[in-house]
Amino acid sequence: MAGKKPEFKNKKFYYRRAKWDSQGKLSLQKLLEDAHTKLDTVGKRTFEVGSGAEIRGANFKENDGLYLQIASYVPGEATSIIDKDITAKISNVSAQKAPNGKDYLDGDVFVYINGNHVILCPSGARETVVETYIWNILRKCNHKDIAKTFELDKVAKASKLKMIRDEGVKEVDLDTSLYEASLIHLDKTKPKVSDIKKAVADQFSAIFSKDKELQDIKEKENLNIKIKVRFDGSEAMRNSKEPNFGVAGKKRLERTAEQVISEFEKDDENGFVIVTGANNRITSEEIRVSDSFRVKTLGKSLSRESAWSTLKKYYDRLNADGVFKQ
Repeated sequence: MAGKKPEFKNKKFYYRRAKWDSQGKLSLQKLLEDAHTKLDTVGKRTFEVGSGAEIRGANFKENDGLYLQIASYVPGEATSIIDKDITAKISNVSAQKAPNGKDYLDGDVFVYINGNHVILCPSGARETVVETYIWNILRKCNHKDIAKTFELDKVAKASKLKMIRDEGVKEVDLDTSLYEASLIHLDKTKPKVSDIKKAVADQFSAIFSKDKELQDIKEKENLNIKIKVRFDGSEAMRNSKEPNFGVAGKKRLERTAEQVISEFEKDDENGFVIVTGANNRITSEEIRVSDSFRVKTLGKSLSRESAWSTLKKYYDRLNADGVFKQ
């Protein structure tokens, strides 16, 4: 018997802060509200993003802030379907085109913008779709200078940063695939991998630079880079008569933790654990300002009104908690 599709899904909501050079008093909300008034059809808000895919400002609303629904899809692409008959010996899988005048949705992202505060909820699409969409909108509305340096900054939870400052750092663990760190598969004009990972991958590549078989790092090598930087407490105890023994090492480890947070927040990556002096473990996911909420579903996507109202509720809660003043 077929399972009933759940009416609600638990979805992750994230807080980001818009910034660009020479920002002044101009807000992202105002820029985009003006832009969406000017770009008054979906065709004007549709952009090619490579490999035949497009992103589109499918819907928007102005009401004490700007709400967006940004869709991602490949025009004319078919979807795969499977036979439903459970009594058959085999099930055929075939391609099915979208109905006339329609395209199948790959995913979308729901966004709420108030001033320069941005709350977003990805549903089947990466959150980078939001930055790419805004970048294209800014350029189309003759704000190319802003688009050059525009980014959505991740904001770390003040409570976790305070824990690191209060308890110190005992250990920093990094974990990534060698191919991901090598940056080969990414747009080198706008790299999206942290400088720390990239430096390690560059060193690894240098070792094999003269080996014709291994000089290029490939996606399916299945090699992981694991780096652990740890304060050696036992060695410090053996040298306890020296009052300053290990002080510089502890300070360097704390600075390393700060740098890791900065790089990973900037580059949209996971893959680190910071262990404090009191043995509290802080993961990359925990340190970001985010939360999960139940949102009403709509097929494989979400109900727009349900997602938008939840975005506003989360914004109001963060505002009441003083997060925007960090």
